[in-house]
Amino acid sequence: MTWNLKLLDRYIANEFWQPLLFGIGIVTGVWFGADQLKTIFNLIMRAGVPLDLAFTILGLHLPEIIVITIPIGVLLGTLLVFNRLSGDSEIIALRTSGVSFYRIMVAPLLFGVFTSFVSFGINEGIVPVANRTAKKLEFLALYKSKLPEGQANFTYMERGSDLTLNRIFYVGYYNDNRLHDVIVLDFTRDKLVQIISSTTGLFNHGEWILENGRSYVLNSQSDITRILQFEKLKLPGIKNAQKVLDSGNIKPKEMNMWELNNYIETLKQSNAVSNDLLVRYYQKFSQPLACLIVALAGAPLGLLGRRSRSNIGLIYSAVVVFLYYVLQSTSGALGESGRLNPIMAAWMPNMVIGMLGVIILYIKGK
Repeated sequence: MTWNLKLLDRYIANEFWQPLLFGIGIVTGVWFGADQLKTIFNLIMRAGVPLDLAFTILGLHLPEIIVITIPIGVLLGTLLVFNRLSGDSEIIALRTSGVSFYRIMVAPLLFGVFTSFVSFGINEGIVPVANRTAKKLEFLALYKSKLPEGQANFTYMERGSDLTLNRIFYVGYYNDNRLHDVIVLDFTRDKLVQIISSTTGLFNHGEWILENGRSYVLNSQSDITRILQFEKLKLPGIKNAQKVLDSGNIKPKEMNMWELNNYIETLKQSNAVSNDLLVRYYQKFSQPLACLIVALAGAPLGLLGRRSRSNIGLIYSAVVVFLYYVLQSTSGALGESGRLNPIMAAWMPNMVIGMLGVIILYIKGK
């Protein structure tokens, strides 16, 4: 029997779509039922939100969940396709015709690459916009008013090159360059030496102009030695803190890759980058690539039943999914706490599942 290899790739790839959509639909439905539907029903029953608005909010949360469930759909798709090909002896026919198993794997790997790009596109182009819109609609539904454009309860820590704490800035509310309820803690002499508080203020040309406030000077024993009242006080060198304040009205989970990178670069100028931001940034790359990784593991798993219709492959796939998300949660927590390098924390699930897939592929390719 002679096989056209390009035709073979198209034949195998076309088999993926139905189980992929089935897997995404099932897992997304379960995810919605366990989490989002409860929130929506609370909006309808307790807050009296109109039904159409509630389901609009529900739909806006859908892209974020789909990004999470696409890898599961890819795993289920590759597993079911190769399980069927194996059960119908098509894999055996290909092998006896001289087609190696590694060559057969080209189609699922290309499918994994394609779904990785789709996942990346949804996560970067749709999810941030949808999440921001959902937040505005939820605020409108609950409080019958638009979401305030400013930022509340802003805190910023300014550190030196040796990571020692220099100043802490707190702003109760900020909008249109106006500051309200400002507190500045000065640690420039290794201890808290000054506290500045102000009811209002203004950002102007790289400095804060505080109004109607007080300055408390402390000695080495942290006792207040002097209290000064002021009508206006200029604080220079606030440009970087102001950049963070201006960009902080969008939460990191609502940022796309470029916005998050700019936010991190701004924080780096004052050595104020936290590990959780770095982990989230690197996950922007690692999570979409999970589609390729699970395709690598799912295809050989589908051959475990050989000619039988055993469901052992489904059991192994459930184990792979469970292992992936346990690793993601564990490594993410370790990365955010600083016990694991942020890059390693973001990529560890892919590395472990990828190694598992390579091992299984090597065993099945013999």
